[in-house]
Amino acid sequence: MQSGKKTICSNDDDIRKWLLGHLHTIQAKALAANLDLPKIYKEKIQAVPDSSPNEISLNGESLLIATIKYLDDKGNRLKYIQLLIDRCAEINFQDKREQRTALMYTCIEDNRTEEGLLIAKINGCNFHAQDRLGNTALMYAAMKGRDELMNFMVDTLAKGWSLSALQLTNCMGHTAEDLAIRNGHHRCARIVQTQRLHLLACLNRQLGMIGQIGCRYWGAFAVIYKCVDKLA
Repeated sequence: MQSGKKTICSNDDDIRKWLLGHLHTIQAKALAANLDLPKIYKEKIQAVPDSSPNEISLNGESLLIATIKYLDDKGNRLKYIQLLIDRCAEINFQDKREQRTALMYTCIEDNRTEEGLLIAKINGCNFHAQDRLGNTALMYAAMKGRDELMNFMVDTLAKGWSLSALQLTNCMGHTAEDLAIRNGHHRCARIVQTQRLHLLACLNRQLGMIGQIGCRYWGAFAVIYKCVDKLA
């Protein structure tokens, strides 16, 4: 669901005002739906126009992205991110200007690890999305040295046998592993390298097993063919 109402935000104060207005409305509506409030209060809350959890400004930023970027208090960020997730906000939305997702911004902005994990753990969170520079959330985590986020994303990708995501390159031809090394974040580089090599080893073993099975079946087929040929 996406609202048709959009607002131009000229500076950070305007953005925060726009953001908090929608967040407070969504929060009030959620409370009114779940709490046994006096009728007069419920009617007042219901009279307030609805706000969509997927509201976006004309700056092209969603409520989720704006919450990560513009709210200074960590407790408020976590609270409102969870609120938006509970109200089915689109977590993979990419902003208009940079084509970045909320997860990418948790990797770019400082002190956003818990926020990033909150989003990354949602089923369907897209770790393959690339912004206009071709960077993924994994690449930004590598650039910024976000070890905990990096470890979770790489582990999740490895469990899904997603070797391609670990080897993905940006517009400059760099992988997440390259970017970690170039920025001096060697622990992040080792996290990617270890899982990449593990996946390659597993794939090689699988291919070897397939080859062995194929050879056995081919050998059996050859024996049967010879017998049939003699009988003919």
